[in-house]
Amino acid sequence: MLKICLVSDNHGDYRVIQKILFDNQTCDYYIHCGDSLMDENSLKPFVSVEGNCDYYDFPKKRILELDNHRILIIHGNGYTYSFDNFVYLAKQENCDTVFFGHTHRYDDFEYQGIRFINPGSCRQNRDGTSPCYSIVTVDEEGNIYSKRVDIVK
Repeated sequence: MLKICLVSDNHGDYRVIQKILFDNQTCDYYIHCGDSLMDENSLKPFVSVEGNCDYYDFPKKRILELDNHRILIIHGNGYTYSFDNFVYLAKQENCDTVFFGHTHRYDDFEYQGIRFINPGSCRQNRDGTSPCYSIVTVDEEGNIYSKRVDIVK
């Protein structure tokens, strides 16, 4: 089983990143969906994409290849107003799953055959819920599960 620590939108809050790392030391992957406002060295071991508020040089998108899945990692600004655009990009990249941020809201759903997972904001969610992130697991059969983890400050 693979375990992925998936975060987004901490907007410069270094302490929350350190807390998440301390609480999740056994993950196989650490992925940040952008708007960290932190440099690559400060984010390690997280691998990040560029968010609309980032000023460090991260790629706009990344692809994570697992045994049975290709996962598109993107912040999401410019896409979240129409998920059809996400679907088009995911299919163009031959991806079946999208990890994204930007909305500051946890989501886990399927749309037009593509799985979408947004870990929410680990600083402040816009829907009034607690700050959060996601632990994504991929089991031996290739099934993807996302568990929301609320951050208690």
